[in-house]
Amino acid sequence: MMDNWARVWTPANLERLLVGDLFSRGQMGGLLLTLCIGFLAIAGSTLIGAVVGIMRASPRKALNIPAMLYVQGFRNVPLLILVFWAYFLPPAFGIQTSKFLSVLVALTLFTGAYIAEIVQGGIRSVAPSNLEAARALGLGQRQIHLWVVLPQAFFNMLPALAGRYVVSMKNTSLAFLIGLMDLTEIGKQIGARLMTAPVEVYLTLLIMYFVVNRGLTMCVRLLENRQYFNRLFLRI
Repeated sequence: MMDNWARVWTPANLERLLVGDLFSRGQMGGLLLTLCIGFLAIAGSTLIGAVVGIMRASPRKALNIPAMLYVQGFRNVPLLILVFWAYFLPPAFGIQTSKFLSVLVALTLFTGAYIAEIVQGGIRSVAPSNLEAARALGLGQRQIHLWVVLPQAFFNMLPALAGRYVVSMKNTSLAFLIGLMDLTEIGKQIGARLMTAPVEVYLTLLIMYFVVNRGLTMCVRLLENRQYFNRLFLRI
């Protein structure tokens, strides 16, 4: 078994797992590509989810109904199908797209639908008494939303957002299904080449995904400290 570990953890294999063929062929891959997709999808889905979530919390039907259709549409379709659609549909209309962009768009839209529901729940979790107190102080509607509703709502969303971000990072592993050279695909290639060390290869992938997601969770958990969150928000 130790021989298998030595065959898996060679400098060449570790380099491919971490950065793909970046240094040999100039093609980014492995963990670095996984992190790029994951963090770009998290940033994009958070932005989309915030806008759609605010629309979902609005009493105006012109805002609420389109937001509801988006959320229900993407939450009830498997992510794998969205990845295939994002990859195979554009060429049918003469639009050339990359594997990277296909996965990124599918993951962003899919995760954005879930974050929209989290944002909506966070906004509605703000106590009405806090809004009444803000009005009594003479704050306008925009000031109430900016300085009263959003800080409290965002703080209440943090545990759910942390879980959704971790799920989004793990979902990047679906990229290998369309041939993108992410961490899972390179691990699969190494396992196929060695043939006799599947446990060691996939245990290595498990450790790498665990370290990334654990670190992501700990970063978000820092904000769950009320004092730290308040100081950060006041700086913003």
